[in-house]
Amino acid sequence: MVLPGKMRYALVTGGGSGLGRAFCRRLAQDGWHIGCADVLLPAAEETITEVQSAGGSGQAELLDVVDANAWQQLCDKLRSEWPRLDLLINNAGICAAGEIGAAPLEDFQRVLDVNLSGVLHGCHVIVPWLKETSPGGHIVNIASIAGVLSAPAMGAYSMSKAGVVSLSETLYAELRPLGVGVTVVLPGFFPTELVSRGQFAAEMHRYTAERHTEKSRLTANQVVEATLQAVSRGKLYVVLGRRARWLWRLKRLASTTVLRVAGKYYRRRLEKFEAGD
Repeated sequence: MVLPGKMRYALVTGGGSGLGRAFCRRLAQDGWHIGCADVLLPAAEETITEVQSAGGSGQAELLDVVDANAWQQLCDKLRSEWPRLDLLINNAGICAAGEIGAAPLEDFQRVLDVNLSGVLHGCHVIVPWLKETSPGGHIVNIASIAGVLSAPAMGAYSMSKAGVVSLSETLYAELRPLGVGVTVVLPGFFPTELVSRGQFAAEMHRYTAERHTEKSRLTANQVVEATLQAVSRGKLYVVLGRRARWLWRLKRLASTTVLRVAGKYYRRRLEKFEAGD
């Protein structure tokens, strides 16, 4: 299958649900051909069915982002079918919460493997292709405001997303002179399947995540729109959610103070939760 050369081409990881599916839908509306990659192929196929039903164009691809060889195989396949790649969205991710020394170490490792190594693998494999077809290509890496805040019990998730921010900054410096753009997205909580599928060492951690998600006014579609606007403008950082933007500013101005307040707040919440309040 060789596709028309005038079409724009996007590869979206974790495209089988949530934010990834929202990206696929929105890009298809603008006439992009979508490569929807997911570790669950039936979920990716559902997304492509929705895309095609709406008049869009796309294909479902099986991909475990943790597997560097799988990344290379997918890249080789797409290079044989597509004339170029215009946009890579590293969206696939998982979450876990628990204190260091208490939560299972394998939960930490799994989050780092998917959220950080998965993004690194994708960038490492795809960047040479983008360089070949530059200028104009772009990478979007989905991080989180958690990568900046480093909140208690969020060690695994925060480490992984902080790494994504750092990797994105490095890529921006390396690729901007070559005409390849990089955007890193740092949203606050918003409704997706991320929390429902997450691993939580204590019930209070799940309760807190669910509560923040339920109270959020941010939506996946808003994240998509803001991200694509940032891509069109060549912006590096996209911080989304009113609370997230304030915390982003405070952390940059008074990082130790923010961490001290976060620690005290967390302990108070934990004590009240354990007391049944």
